[in-house]
Amino acid sequence: MRIARRDGSGRRPALLYKTLALILAGACAGYLLMMQPSSPAPEHDGSNEDGAGGERIAAASSDNALAPRAASDRALIARPAHGQSLQDPNLSIDLADYLAPGSPVPTGAEVIERLNAAGIHSGIGAFQPHGTSPPLIGLAVPDDFELPEGYVRHFQATDDGQRIEPILMFSPDYQFFDASGRPINIPENRVVPPELAPPGLTIRPIKLPPPLTPGRP
Repeated sequence: MRIARRDGSGRRPALLYKTLALILAGACAGYLLMMQPSSPAPEHDGSNEDGAGGERIAAASSDNALAPRAASDRALIARPAHGQSLQDPNLSIDLADYLAPGSPVPTGAEVIERLNAAGIHSGIGAFQPHGTSPPLIGLAVPDDFELPEGYVRHFQATDDGQRIEPILMFSPDYQFFDASGRPINIPENRVVPPELAPPGLTIRPIKLPPPLTPGRP
């Protein structure tokens, strides 16, 4: 019996060709997939998010409006009033400038009234004419307290000549606003109430001295 040996070398080229064909087919399929145009992204309807965002903004604004203001926000802002000139406190006042030549010498009350009419509220002009009105009661201002812009010390005296400690008043040459820029209505007599006092001032109303006993100095 003759046994013939089969040579398997003939199958190897065929298997190699099949493998190469599969690789090429896979590469072509991948290339075709890459060349296809991508589908457009769906349009985004932001109406819901816009509405939600608006609600969030409105809620945040409401929270800010209800938040308590800091103490610094309550401080007043003083600005010079338009059309009014500030009186220089270093200038001396000559009464002759307010009297016509040859006119009789005015009384103390008349001098004070004329000075106030001219916009001067310092020196003699800071006092009330005797017997015209009772002294104003306001917040005491210590001598070492530095007045913020727009505030003044108002000096008074009793009808029997006793000096009263100065009180805090709003300057007539200023307008006042809050931290948001809104105008603040100040009292007609310009006396500063406790709720509008500047920061750092001790809230203490003045006390009027008792009347002098007649016959005693």
